[in-house]
Amino acid sequence: MFIAAIKNPIKETASLRLLMELVDSTSIALLGNEFLIMEMEKYAQVFESKRGKEILQKLIDRIKVADVDEKFLRLCKSYFPEEELIDLYHAATCLQEGAVLITNDRHFDKINDEKIIEVWSISKAIKEFKI
Repeated sequence: MFIAAIKNPIKETASLRLLMELVDSTSIALLGNEFLIMEMEKYAQVFESKRGKEILQKLIDRIKVADVDEKFLRLCKSYFPEEELIDLYHAATCLQEGAVLITNDRHFDKINDEKIIEVWSISKAIKEFKI
């Protein structure tokens, strides 16, 4: 979701509004892992925008970084090929913490379909949060 929101941070997109709502809300806990932070930092560099870097800093300040237990990685491992290690960590983080994953990445379809974790598309999150 971060990538969709910061691709063109000057343009006011629904993805950007959703991201800002999540960042600014005190009633919503934001959760991630060390790989999520690394990915966001990488894409903030790629898109080189001041606003993107400001959003990234707000996210880093708000995200609770979870230390993913090995047992949750094992439970999620069969849903991801080896080259999708980062997605495995994102899924395991959500399973461990009981969190909803918001993404348009199709790599999470199977684990969502089998109800291991709950995955929302960005458009579903926009509807759920009435953005």
